[in-house]
Amino acid sequence: MSTSIINFDQNITMTSLDFLNSVINPAREEAGEKPLRNNDFIGRVKDELNGYENFVIELVTPAGGGRAMESINLNADQLLLVGMRESKAVRLKVLEYIRKIEAVKQRLEDDKKRVAVQSANRRGVTWGDFCKAHDLPAQRLLQALKKSRGLFRFRPDGRVEVNPRYRDYFIILKPTDRRFSPTGINFRFNAKGQEYFSNDKALEKFRTDLVEQLGSDYQKQQLLLSRARAGKPDEL
Repeated sequence: MSTSIINFDQNITMTSLDFLNSVINPAREEAGEKPLRNNDFIGRVKDELNGYENFVIELVTPAGGGRAMESINLNADQLLLVGMRESKAVRLKVLEYIRKIEAVKQRLEDDKKRVAVQSANRRGVTWGDFCKAHDLPAQRLLQALKKSRGLFRFRPDGRVEVNPRYRDYFIILKPTDRRFSPTGINFRFNAKGQEYFSNDKALEKFRTDLVEQLGSDYQKQQLLLSRARAGKPDEL
């Protein structure tokens, strides 16, 4: 079996003792094979980890008491390597178990993303939080965008509005909303906007706007040089 196309999630970890008791031995019994004792299994584990650096052997005392047993924390690749020393029937169980863990982890990640999207669509992501997440200077960037006049529009009374072309990417706060500011920012990124403006191209454009509108002469020269090297047109 080739492991180069399996692509396991390396955040999966499990102790060798748990692996033996919850995966290997149940699979061996199901296949009609004798269960392994930990002192025999740990020898196989150490042999497979020969060449790995910094693996730690811990002594674990059974919950009901008794003699402490050696155990090693294993990642997904190591679980697979150790499991491949078993018979075909047991190897299939090992693979099935790791895939099951991955599926559970993926569901949890999907749930987190879904909650984040729902939260962004319900409450929105503020300009300050967005800039903080991407290490952008919120006020200076707003000043730069005021000069470029592409994304936002600035009213004489000080309010900031979104260019109608980009309204689908924002939650627009109305004067009746308690979060509305008479002289401030009255928009928040929705999930679509957060995703769109968080991509590398959009973030690069924000940083370029900062240099173009508010950068020093040296920064502008460096931007021109980088564009020349990349074969991009002079936009300053």
